[in-house]
Amino acid sequence: MPFLFCELPAELRIAILRLLLTHNTPIIAYSCNDLRAPQPFRLDIHPDISLASRALHAEANAILYGENTFQAHPTYLTSRSFAMNPHQPVLSSHCISRIKKWHVRVRLDVDPYYSPAEVAQTFSNMSELEVEVFRASWGLGTYDALEGFTKVRGVGKAKVHGSLANKYARWLEQVMMSAPGTNIEEWQHTALPLA
Repeated sequence: MPFLFCELPAELRIAILRLLLTHNTPIIAYSCNDLRAPQPFRLDIHPDISLASRALHAEANAILYGENTFQAHPTYLTSRSFAMNPHQPVLSSHCISRIKKWHVRVRLDVDPYYSPAEVAQTFSNMSELEVEVFRASWGLGTYDALEGFTKVRGVGKAKVHGSLANKYARWLEQVMMSAPGTNIEEWQHTALPLA
């Protein structure tokens, strides 16, 4: 008698799918069918399991896109999500809409190509958002590139780190994890704090 995976109890099926479809490294999203890990990591996931049936496809994709962290493009945000090769982004809005965990790198010493409203619309209500901040040299740039992230609300878990003051990073995390519609007191700064 053949083994029927779909007849397993849902809890067991989901546990097996999590083992097959999740990874703790941000995923390079070339397309819905071509997922890779940043070098030198090997992305040990098996999305082909989703091809077994329509029901399994729905369960598997919810885990694959909902429980893994994807890298957003530093210029185009999620409309060009990728990790290693920005020339082969995920363009499927269906796939992008299922992603709930994002990692984005923000450079402070260049003007952003996106508006604050685009950042708020893109990242509000995500389950996780990691913002990695960098600049060519300490002291260059301002926090203006992070303005859009001050409008993000409803993030389950926010992490901000990199080339910025720890106090500002913790404030920004709290802002992004606050409830939608919450007004937060603006960060008061005249110059970039060093600590």
